[in-house]
Amino acid sequence: MTDAPLTKDVEIMLGSHKKAIVRMAIPMIVAMFASSINGLVDAAWISGLGPDALAAIGILFPLFFIVVGVSSGISVGASSAIARYIGAGSKANAERTASVAFTLTIITGAVFSVIMLVVTKPLLMIIGGADVIDLCMDYANVMFVFAIAFFINALLSSILRSEGSARRSMAIMITAAVLNLVLDPIFIYTFGWGMAGAAFATAVALTLASVPAVYWFFIRKDTYIRLRIGRPHFDKAITKDIFRVGLPASVEFVAISVAVMLTNIILIGTAEGTDAVAIYTTGWRTLNIIMIPCIGIGAALVPIAAAAYGGRDNQKVRSAYMYSLKISLIMMFILAAALAAAAGLVSSLFSYSGDTAYLHYDMTLFIRISCTFLPFIGFGILSSSVFQALGMGTRALVSTAFRGFIIVPAAYAASFTGRLVDIWWATAVMEVIGPVAVLIWCLLTLRALTKGRFTYSEH
Repeated sequence: MTDAPLTKDVEIMLGSHKKAIVRMAIPMIVAMFASSINGLVDAAWISGLGPDALAAIGILFPLFFIVVGVSSGISVGASSAIARYIGAGSKANAERTASVAFTLTIITGAVFSVIMLVVTKPLLMIIGGADVIDLCMDYANVMFVFAIAFFINALLSSILRSEGSARRSMAIMITAAVLNLVLDPIFIYTFGWGMAGAAFATAVALTLASVPAVYWFFIRKDTYIRLRIGRPHFDKAITKDIFRVGLPASVEFVAISVAVMLTNIILIGTAEGTDAVAIYTTGWRTLNIIMIPCIGIGAALVPIAAAAYGGRDNQKVRSAYMYSLKISLIMMFILAAALAAAAGLVSSLFSYSGDTAYLHYDMTLFIRISCTFLPFIGFGILSSSVFQALGMGTRALVSTAFRGFIIVPAAYAASFTGRLVDIWWATAVMEVIGPVAVLIWCLLTLRALTKGRFTYSEH
């Protein structure tokens, strides 16, 4: 039994897994769609600055992904731990975890910002950004100075999700997306700040979007988890619990970023320029939107499965996973077919200006080829979510890193033909093999769990 009255959101999270997944996933999917469409519009506005600006964003994408990853690391670790404590009926430990996570977020954000401001330029030179280095740094300098905005926003949203408040988390994400949409053209063109303006728009939007969460936690105080900044409670066991999932989660994003960097280097070598990078990274912006149902379901699955695991209901963990796989597979087949049919129209969003029109054909081809692996993408995403829910951060890391790095040797081998289309097909095949392998691993793990081959504390 819990040691305090439950909110309606917590009751739903602890109840029927089917109802909880739908109730929590829908707001997350809506919010992520808004955020990703915002990313597409961001790229569309930047493409108006010319192909070099679009390529610069593509080259910067791995570093931006690192920001997202590191800021999400503590958030994911805290969310998993908080949900497990809620499931186990320990509200006090759940709140202590939230307080420790907030302090860790501030410290990590500040240190990360300083490190990235020092290493970004030499790193960009290594990964092929020499031709557009000034454009890259205009964006990167602003992004890393205000990195703390990413960290705080991610943690507050994650704490809300851990107690089942997906609608409030959605409100934060949609607010950030809408603000960024409004500020982008003003900062980029009206103020004439160019690439730096795009970064400023994102930073300001995230900062302002965090204000409602601050109100809920510290003024209205109507959340299940009470966040107490003045009482960080540096509990060794809780800190370890956060980092057991959070550190591997951060490394997951870094691993993906490294894989993207290596792929970008291969593409630059194959196409002898940055056009292939612009096609690849811009195309992936579209794919990430189509993948949102999987990501949203995965985000909902983490606290639901974690709470079930904390309550020692291992069968519910497995049932929630299987139900998530089912609805994800159905949705992705439908969305992949729709994207394949509309690939040309989507590509036009990024090739509307005279300077980028020549990218239209190759971008359309890349999107259509990528539609072949989209139905399988949920296997990997949802499996990683289950590993995180169980506190198995290392398994989540290995599964994600495997799915990311398996693409690199395939792309490199295909590059010897000198044809980009061969690289697209090689990576598509690996995007099927990787998730299927991770699916099998997760099923074997859940089989061992339901048969009692490891206990709550054995990770």
